[in-house]
Amino acid sequence: MATSNRGLHDVPLRGKLSARYESSFAYPTIKDRCPVILCKIIDHLYRERINIGRGYGSEAQEGLKNIVDELSRLRYEMQTNKELSNITDTLDNSEVWNNYLANERRLGEGITWYSASWMLAECYMYRRILQSMHEVEPLRQLDFFRHQKEEGFRESLISMEHLGEWFLTNIEDSTSFNTLFEALLQISLWGNKCDLSISAGNKQSASGNPIEQLHHLKERILTDQTSHVLQLLEGSDHVIDVVMDNAGYELFTDLCLADFLVSTKKSSKVRFHLKNQPWFVSDTTKQDFEWTLNNLCCDVDNKPSLSKLGLRWREFINSGVWELSSGSFWTYPHVFSEMSEADPQLYSFLSQSTLVIFKGDLNYRKLVGDLNWETTANFKTALKGFLPTNVLTLRTLKADVVTGLREGMAEQMNKKDKDWMTNGNWGVIQLAQIS
Repeated sequence: MATSNRGLHDVPLRGKLSARYESSFAYPTIKDRCPVILCKIIDHLYRERINIGRGYGSEAQEGLKNIVDELSRLRYEMQTNKELSNITDTLDNSEVWNNYLANERRLGEGITWYSASWMLAECYMYRRILQSMHEVEPLRQLDFFRHQKEEGFRESLISMEHLGEWFLTNIEDSTSFNTLFEALLQISLWGNKCDLSISAGNKQSASGNPIEQLHHLKERILTDQTSHVLQLLEGSDHVIDVVMDNAGYELFTDLCLADFLVSTKKSSKVRFHLKNQPWFVSDTTKQDFEWTLNNLCCDVDNKPSLSKLGLRWREFINSGVWELSSGSFWTYPHVFSEMSEADPQLYSFLSQSTLVIFKGDLNYRKLVGDLNWETTANFKTALKGFLPTNVLTLRTLKADVVTGLREGMAEQMNKKDKDWMTNGNWGVIQLAQIS
């Protein structure tokens, strides 16, 4: 368990989290969760082999055996603690990955599944999955997590309808901006609970009325800097970037927040950053974004509020008020303090905005370097120089790293909920300002 001034006791202070430390959440991730995710992909591809053959042709169906063999080999390498081998496909980012792996080898800290940093090992798994799919040309664009994301969307429709109706009723109330903004920020925060990578691909969906749940959930926000965000957004016509996390219900909550910012004239443009490949099971790709809008616009399950929002959001895209981007950096193994060197164009692009909102646990881990910080460490300090503009994070805790808590809070939480850092039931709203 983490403490205020030490972080995790058996991990060096401010050292990299890794599966070599059995008390950290990295260990069960590499030992159990990641192999289960691989098994579920293998099982899905086998069960869908006939449909894949019909949809993608005989070459695709025949190639599935090679893909399954590669994924099985990857699982074996993981379970037997082999070294992370070079990427061998011809995709654009293969050189970036191999240079990163080479640098890690030079550092001499270990580059096997259980000795490498947790961030590298977990990201590497998803890159290797993509490599296995790349071997079969007709399947290079196949999203092997799509069925799980779409199922999560459908199972969250009732909660989405509750939120949509409330949103459309209140969006025109200009006298309650602060109250509505705070509510939407918290709704977007708790939308992050729906994360298929944490559940190893098991069903994750929203239930109930999210508006009614806010009062109960408010006490579970460990640090809340909403008031500072409100001060930052005084005035109008701000450019705001959102670095997305999960598709499905969380995406829907994020779009409600973005709509509010545009409709109240606080923002003249919202730029969404999406993944360029299937990533951490449920992360949002451009295809997921488009699929979501298309399904909302089709009056899904006779829910007019969702249809109205879908059409409204489609117009935001068509008019350029909302922009979609899926740069390569978001699926690199790098933490964000390395962005200015690894992708200076992206760093410069983000610097043009008033605020960048980072959603979710993986983005938080990358923000603070996935290091064993003392829980009282200042959030801005933990960014280690990454500050292209003002940075806001909305994150439910699903990894044993957190910063910015008051002295003694970690010890209190250890007594209240022994899994508070990893079960997704606690959240933070944290802001680092450039001035």
